[in-house]
Amino acid sequence: MKTTNPSIRHWKGLRQGAIQFVRWNLPVLLITGLTLFLLQCVGKSSEAETHLVPILLATESNATSQLGGNQGGSVGAESPIAVDDLPTGIPLLNEITYITNDANPADDPYSTKGLLQFQKTSVSFQKPVPANTEVSLYFGKKNMELQPDGTVTNALEFLKRTAANYSGYTYLTEADKKIKVIVVAKNEFGISTKQLTIGHPRKCKNAIKVSGTVGDCTDHCFDITKIGDTVEITAKYNLPVDGISLHLDIVGLSPRNLTETIAPAVDLEIPIPKAGLHTVNTSFNIHGKEFLCTKVQSLLLMDQPLRSALLQEYLNIPND
Repeated sequence: MKTTNPSIRHWKGLRQGAIQFVRWNLPVLLITGLTLFLLQCVGKSSEAETHLVPILLATESNATSQLGGNQGGSVGAESPIAVDDLPTGIPLLNEITYITNDANPADDPYSTKGLLQFQKTSVSFQKPVPANTEVSLYFGKKNMELQPDGTVTNALEFLKRTAANYSGYTYLTEADKKIKVIVVAKNEFGISTKQLTIGHPRKCKNAIKVSGTVGDCTDHCFDITKIGDTVEITAKYNLPVDGISLHLDIVGLSPRNLTETIAPAVDLEIPIPKAGLHTVNTSFNIHGKEFLCTKVQSLLLMDQPLRSALLQEYLNIPND
């Protein structure tokens, strides 16, 4: 039987002790080694902490809408407003613009209609607005009314769009009639409105403005004056000599229907008129009138000296 060398027995004992030590202390050794490794990395690179910053940032749920982008889309790709120019109040409308044109002959065989055309640039704002700002155009008569909440009653026709998809609108209307147009812009910040009273002039196209004179007042004429909301029309005839049977009248007619009066007909009848100035007058209030103008006529008839004349002119009716 061989005897084991004492040095070999000593080496085996050390090895078994080391193995036992590692088994008992393995968790501690791993943590210590990892710590030393991380400390060494921090010492070599000054950017180590910077790489950790992004995971510490929090994003608000409404951050995209605050920047003017679409929820769930790329921020600002088609933003209607600049990031540094976010609207903080109501959408302030500029003055509304429009143009007029004759209607298509197919739609207007009797030449009694016209087009009110609101182009893409007709509606604009003093400052940029969000793309979802509502833009509404309402068309109606004098009884159409705007309510405080932005709703409109008694409209004959209306159009609803947004600021992003408004591309203009054309309204077919009766010529020479007044149309009330109300434009309403609305978003989360508030409401802005504009009102117009407009129309497509055909017979009223060259109507004279208040005030003025038509004819020759040394002979036969009529004068037009405006006092407050009343338009007064005075027909005049300067008779050169004493005569027989003078007839002088004045009337304001509808431009569309000559049996309908705007300024009542007034007649002056004198069996034996004296030489000099003879006058007759009528008037109308501008409120509630549905036409753009009135056709003013003055008829003069004399037996002796023999004389007849008809003066007529279209007169603009101001908006109320």
